[in-house]
Amino acid sequence: MNTTFPEIETKRLFLNQPNENDLENITKILNNPIYSKNTINIPFPYSKDNARFWVELAKEGFKNTNHYIFAIRLKDNNELFGAIDLGIDKRFNKAELGYWIDEKLWNNGYASEAVKAVIDFGFKNLKLKRIFASYFDFNPSSGKVLEKSGMEKEGLLKCHTSKNGEYQNHILYAIINE
Repeated sequence: MNTTFPEIETKRLFLNQPNENDLENITKILNNPIYSKNTINIPFPYSKDNARFWVELAKEGFKNTNHYIFAIRLKDNNELFGAIDLGIDKRFNKAELGYWIDEKLWNNGYASEAVKAVIDFGFKNLKLKRIFASYFDFNPSSGKVLEKSGMEKEGLLKCHTSKNGEYQNHILYAIINE
């Protein structure tokens, strides 16, 4: 088993494991209601304890080889401004992809660049057959990111989750390692 967390480099980005030095930045970015609104697992308000829990989750997931959580950093300053992950389902050799980017840096292509790189990692390094992602139907920007990354729309999952007493429809995208 590999004991060193993988690092991925793209044209503009560096993806590696989040750590304790990132806690302040994670908390600052995610303590914004937009992330809670657009995701199933990010609470609002978001505290340093939430960030600490997430960093520990990243360590445990890697140790158990069932969750790869990457910090997304700009190469020029190495500061965390987003995250992307693959939650592995070993039984079916597939993974669910999720991501978030600092709202101040939306619409710069960073999410698509990170998604492409992590899909490549999942197929080449982890030998996954399928990577999928879903987003709430009221957030079509996420669909654009997934499409630009080569994923294809597979369908609508009606009332797929419930948050704060409201059911959400999800749009499902996937890509197959052929």
